[in-house]
Amino acid sequence: MSATTETRHPPGGANKERTSAEIVGDGQSVGSTFFGTLKQARGWLILGALLLVTVVIGAIAAGSGEQNPLSPENAAPGGARAAAEVLERGGVEVIRAESLEDAIDALRGSDDTLLLHDPQSWLTSEQLESLGDTLADRTVLIEPGLTILTELADGVRSAGVIPADITDPLPANCSNAAATAAGSVSPGGFSYRGAVTCFPLPGEGGGNTAGTFVTTADGEIGVLGNGGIISNGRIDEHGNAALTLRVLGSTKTLVWYQPTQDDLAVTAGPADPLALLPDFVNPLMLWLLITALLAIFWRGRRLGPLVTEPLPVVVRSAETAAGRARLYQDAGAVQHAAETLRAATLARLAAALRIPPAYPRTTVVAAAASKTGRDPAELDSLLNSQLPHSDAQLVQWSQELDKLEQEIRRS
Repeated sequence: MSATTETRHPPGGANKERTSAEIVGDGQSVGSTFFGTLKQARGWLILGALLLVTVVIGAIAAGSGEQNPLSPENAAPGGARAAAEVLERGGVEVIRAESLEDAIDALRGSDDTLLLHDPQSWLTSEQLESLGDTLADRTVLIEPGLTILTELADGVRSAGVIPADITDPLPANCSNAAATAAGSVSPGGFSYRGAVTCFPLPGEGGGNTAGTFVTTADGEIGVLGNGGIISNGRIDEHGNAALTLRVLGSTKTLVWYQPTQDDLAVTAGPADPLALLPDFVNPLMLWLLITALLAIFWRGRRLGPLVTEPLPVVVRSAETAAGRARLYQDAGAVQHAAETLRAATLARLAAALRIPPAYPRTTVVAAAASKTGRDPAELDSLLNSQLPHSDAQLVQWSQELDKLEQEIRRS
């Protein structure tokens, strides 16, 4: 072919040369290429957009509104917004205390009720004592623990969890006016014992009755063991609404206080973890250490001096086979030993009959039957299906394999 360059005369008279092999594009602009790629990936883009919208909507829904159980602002089934709104419509001022200081300040007035719900036991004994010094006209404790009972409800004791198999409503069976008006309430939660015990558990009787609503002798302290009674999801069951409105609406002001981690008392410094352990832990750890050292001294392997041996060490094959056989015998691995003997015998028979290793066992069986004149079914049982189950059967079967191998080698 001719030369690969050509001469062009651009304006101005200057001669320039260029190669005839030029880079040729696809004729599309950057914008058209970009939009073409977006069009190909539109399915994934739509899925990603839907996923993003779902995540945003979920985050907004999760972050909107109150989520704490029995909160007067929580409209979920576990909240208590319905009870709070009905009380406000009835003329009761519901004040939600955000902290211990807010609760104490709100209780400085007259004719007020304190509702305390502290399931996590955030408040200490000192904080509960300061809360009790406010002398609220009435105090309602929701599912209180031992610390709250000790500080605020002297004479009321915990009686444990109400069994889950109790599903029928609990009748009042007491002289309390609010409980009598309710008639019966939903079961569940915890039970308590006190001066006046209402809604006793089935089978309870005598002077040691346990119920889900207990008051002190003067009626100023009420303990409600089932917070679900005032929740949005269960307030319309049985007499739950009547008990809730009468207990919480007996005064013109209701201070609704649910402590949080922000109410934790500030200590002088971090607590020593070792100080939280019982007194018997240190002697027990010392005793365990001594016992472990004695066990190590008793069961520890005592190694003698190292024995040097010239290398390489030659071990005869007979010793290796005998050692492996003893391991099989000690482990009782009769079938595993039989499979090993079978595989080795088939490999040697295939080599003696000039059959490649990749051929199946049926080929070896057929060739052995043709070589020895034996019944193919008999050889197939011997080489494939027969499996000994005891040492005696293993010895007899291995002798038959050896006999067959010798017979093939002699023929």
